[in-house]
Parts: sequence; structure tokens; C-alpha cells
Amino acid sequence: MAGKIPRQFVDDLIARVDIVDLIDARVPLKKAGVNYVARCPFHSEKSPSFNVHRDKQFYHCFGCGAHGNAIGFLMEYERLSFVEAVESLAESLGLEVPREVSRAAGQAEPGADALYALQERVAQFYARQLREHPDAEKAVAYLKKRGVSGEVAKQYGLGYAPPGWRSLPASFSQEELHRAGLVIVREQGGYYDRFRDRVMFPIRDRRGRVVGFGGRVLGDETPKYLNSPETPVFKKHREVYGLYELLHAVRRPERILVTEGYMDVIALAQHGIPYAVATLGTATSGEHIELLFRYARELVFCFDGDNAGRSAAWKALEAALPVLREGRTIRFLLLPQGQDPDSMVRDEGMDAFERRIGQAQPLSDYFFQYLSSPLDLQTLEGRSALVREARPLVEKMPPSTFRELMNERLSELSGYKTSEKVKNSTKLLSHRLGAVAERARPSLLRTLLGLLVQNPWLFRLLDDETRRLVESDKNAGHLASKLFSALEVNSGIGVGGILELFRGDPAEKQVKALSLVERALSPAQEEAEFVGAARQYKRRCQDMRLKELEAKGSGGALSPAEREEMRRLLSER
Repeated sequence: MAGKIPRQFVDDLIARVDIVDLIDARVPLKKAGVNYVARCPFHSEKSPSFNVHRDKQFYHCFGCGAHGNAIGFLMEYERLSFVEAVESLAESLGLEVPREVSRAAGQAEPGADALYALQERVAQFYARQLREHPDAEKAVAYLKKRGVSGEVAKQYGLGYAPPGWRSLPASFSQEELHRAGLVIVREQGGYYDRFRDRVMFPIRDRRGRVVGFGGRVLGDETPKYLNSPETPVFKKHREVYGLYELLHAVRRPERILVTEGYMDVIALAQHGIPYAVATLGTATSGEHIELLFRYARELVFCFDGDNAGRSAAWKALEAALPVLREGRTIRFLLLPQGQDPDSMVRDEGMDAFERRIGQAQPLSDYFFQYLSSPLDLQTLEGRSALVREARPLVEKMPPSTFRELMNERLSELSGYKTSEKVKNSTKLLSHRLGAVAERARPSLLRTLLGLLVQNPWLFRLLDDETRRLVESDKNAGHLASKLFSALEVNSGIGVGGILELFRGDPAEKQVKALSLVERALSPAQEEAEFVGAARQYKRRCQDMRLKELEAKGSGGALSPAEREEMRRLLSER
């Protein structure tokens, strides 16, 4: 469905959800004082360090630092996108997720629900044809020849598109079939089926909804494989084949094997390797890689060893560089000429093929091998060319230890010293000096904002001048302005709602840190501390301003407005 989800709905949703019940349904919790604890579901531990706060509606792990509200938990635990997590929470409460209508368009794009429902029915139709249609014998023979069992065919929902031009039932709306890309408009009017006489592969998103189809021809026609066109619910650069089935078979995969085709995924699943997916006839995109890294820390790209396979591997590597953050690993497995995953696993068996996967080439090795193979590194020209090709690519990587090591490796191969160490040393020194300055700063502002994040009701006690002073702080001004604006609109927002407000914001880490400060205070004590911190902060700012004016006034340079400001500040001391 088109349109953004209104912020107010998200805030209300978080306020209505009991985070203890939500998490306890997935991770058994035990009461410990006013909070609940468990062994963290996001890292391995022996003693429980995962805490859930019912009053504040957030969770925090003191072991690995995992932290968030109900939406954040579902995103991390269920591996959902933000929108999917909101929809899941809303569904659990019997609510429909509203969408904001685009003013430019005048109305929202028709919802996707009808397309999902239609394509599910079409998938069921194709599956039924594989069992019942007279012409399906060749499709069944093809699958048997490839070693596909009835169980695996059912698991992946394989089907058969009959050979006729109009085989899809007349009960399906032709207009909706056209929106889904399942029929094509005839020049002379009417429609005809896009998929004819093909083995059909339903493509499901992470929630199991059919978003499109792939079809494999059974004769000599071309193209050999045909995919649905892009539709309102199907974007090839965002979806991969087999991910839904993988996550049903392996709850938390250690690695995901990325292959080139539908039958690679099916054949590997048939031979006991259920953690493979395939891109959909397009080059691997950064969005594909980001999606897969939500479910596993290691991706292994498995391609044919021919020129096309090597080219596909290199394109995947280039797409991966900007998203290759700490803790993410990518490897490459290029198969011998003339082999594909299906033939390899048939010839070698599951154990031998999995050993190949485990020994796949690290990204760093493939990177330098690919770039240096056409060069003569014994010459200055060859080494210069390597630096010229490699450095811009390495710079695409996020700052990390791995990027530093890639630059060091480039220096070793080329003899050319990069400036990465110098740049990082400067950044490190700046960071350390900033940390010292931060520790030296008074904690009044952190106390004030921390109390406000944990107790939003205190906002009503903040006077306008103190608010203006806090918003003008060079370090905390952005955080404060965004927080104050939200509290003005929604005085009932809780800690979970505030955490959601700052999701993806530059101040997100600061807000999380403020939400974690433990204060064993009663509401009356919290109010007194907040009022005291606000008063002291205001006084300190006024004193600093007064000193500025006095210093300026010693030279007789004060304007009438500044003299009036100085008199006011002196009278308030």
C-alpha cells in the first residue's frame, strides 16, 4: 500500500503494546524486581543480562548492547523491516495500518493486498496444474530428472503453466492479472498469458506473500527463464528467491549461499543444503546484500566459473563494498567450468559441497586477485594501475579495521603507502580530545535530558527560556529540539515512543544512552531533580552570557539592547 505510516499511529501503537507480553511470547521472561530478565536472544550467554522494562516499554541487554522498543525487537528478532514490524504489531492488536495520502497524487495508489491475494490464488492454480493437467507430464519428468522430490516441490510451491494462450481461469480479473504482470495486452485487443508451458516458481517475500513468478521453459523456446515484470509489489533489486523458505527451514542461518538460479536453490535444498537463495535475473544489488545481512553474518556467492560467473561475482563484490561493515563477511565460490551447484552437489554429495562452501575465497583475496590478474606487478606501471583501480573501491567501504587492512594489503602489493593510517590517527586523536572535553563538561544538561527522556511528563515543568537555552546548545540542540517538538504534540508519549522517534537519527545513540541511566528515585524526587537541574542550567547559561557582556562592555561597545539584557541578567542574580 502506498503512503507513509502516520507518526501518531506509530506512537499510539507503541503505547498500546505491552512489550513484556510481546517478548515473553518469543523469549520466556522471569520477573526480577520491577523488571523482567532472560538470556539474550541476540547473543550467546550463560547468565541472563537481557532486561525488559514494562513501565518504560523498552528492552536492553547489558551483554551485547541490544536495545529498543517493541518495534525494534520485532525488527531484530523476526528480521522484519520497519513497515513489516508495524504491520505485525497492528495485526496483533486487530488494527489496520493507516497510510498518508500523497497530496501530489491526490489519492493513494491502490493497495497491494488485492495483488497479494490474486497471486496466491494463481500460485495455487499453477500447483494444481502440475498435479492434474494432461500436459504436465513433461514438467513432472523434468523435475524428476533434476532429482526434485514431491516434498521439495510442495515446500517451494512449484507449479506448471499450461501451454494455452488463455489458461488462467476466467474468474480472475484480467485487469488485476495485468497489474500483476501475469497477462499481456494483445495488439488487437484482449489479453494472453505471459507464462505458457513452463515450470513455475512462485517468488515470495519475507512474509510469505507471493510477489511474482519465475518460469522455466520445457522446450527449446526462448527465453529459457522468464520472470514477472516489476509491479507495485515486486521490485527485483529488493527480492531474492528462496529467502522465505530458507527462514522456515533454518531459524538463524550462520551463512547464506547466493546462487544464480531457481533450480540451484531447489537442487541444494533437495540435497540437504536449505540455506541458498537466488537473485532474480539481475545483478546483485546493495539492497539484496543489506537484506541478506539481516539474517546471517556471512554471505557466500556461488557462481559458475566461466566469464559470466566471474563478472557476476565482481559486480556482487562492488555492490557489497559500501555496506561491508564490521562483523559482516563475504566469500566467493567459483565452480569449475561447466559445473553449477546442482551438478556439483550431485557429483560430490552434500558433505563435499559444504566443505567447498567453508573454504570459499574471502572477499579480500578475490578483490586483489581479480584486479591484479591482468597486471604485471613486477613493473611500476602494473603497481600504479593496481593502486589506481583499487583505491577508489576501498574508499567506498565504511571506515573500519577491515578497510585499514585492505589499504595495508594494497600497500604491500604496490609498494605505495596510503594515507589511511595518518587520517585515522588524526581522527583518533580528535576523538580522544573530544572524549576528554565531554567528560570535563558539566552533567547538568545530560541530567535534564535524561530525566526528560525517561519521564516525558516532566516537560510541562520546563519554562520557555530554559527550553530556548537547551535548544541552542551546540551539542544537544538537535536532540532537544526534536524531543521538545514531539512532547508538545504528544504529551502522553512514552520512552518506547521516544526511542522510535529517533530511529535512524544522528542522535539515536545519545537517546538510547540517556534512556538507560538508572535512577532509584520516586516521581517526586525525579521532579525535584529535574526542576533543580533546569534551574542550575539556566543560571549557568545566564552567568556565561553575563560574563560575555561584561567583557564586551569593558570596551564600551554594548548596544542598547545588550545593555538592557545585561541589566535584566543582573537583576535576576
